[in-house]
Amino acid sequence: MEAKKDAASTVNASAVVTEGMVAASSLGVDLSKPRWSQETYAGRATHFITITNPLNVLATNRQLEKARSLVKHYEAGQVPKGTTPDQMWAAKHLYDSAYHPDTGEKMIIFGRMSAQVPCNMAITGAMLTFYKTTPATIFWQWTNQTFNALVNYTNRNGDSMSTQKLATAYCAATGTATATALLFNYLSKVRVMLELFHLCLCACIWGACSPDN
Repeated sequence: MEAKKDAASTVNASAVVTEGMVAASSLGVDLSKPRWSQETYAGRATHFITITNPLNVLATNRQLEKARSLVKHYEAGQVPKGTTPDQMWAAKHLYDSAYHPDTGEKMIIFGRMSAQVPCNMAITGAMLTFYKTTPATIFWQWTNQTFNALVNYTNRNGDSMSTQKLATAYCAATGTATATALLFNYLSKVRVMLELFHLCLCACIWGACSPDN
């Protein structure tokens, strides 16, 4: 009887696999863990470089949906025939770069970690270039903090946060950053003025003492 039960169970398990699909276990991959060992620096670096690859931002909605579908099929225990381990990992990495790990929702494109490098480079470059006027300083500090807030909001954990708390944190961060930037801008100008005054003072002293010498 036990042997018959086992045989029946095997048949039922096989019947679960839809036509045109194969068991996900046949790929020999475990998507519940990173592809590379996290025990080494090289493994950790490779994992995060892959997830935050800026090229992931260029993926179309069709490509993202295809990757999501493949990952969901894997989680259900079956994948389309002909799927290779490399294709499975590529789909997983693309899925992780665009979908929230807790809610499964597609993240805002500028809030994804793969958008960090290009966006931060552009914003930092603008802040270093356009700092001489007060309006430019305020605008780019506001842009930077708004981007940071967007990233933090997009990658928040699954627990919801009240709109009031979000607004308070956003205003505090933006206000503090802008005030600090304006203060240091002012102090840098004062320092330059003091140095120029010192040079002028030295020149005046030298000019006044020259006749005596």
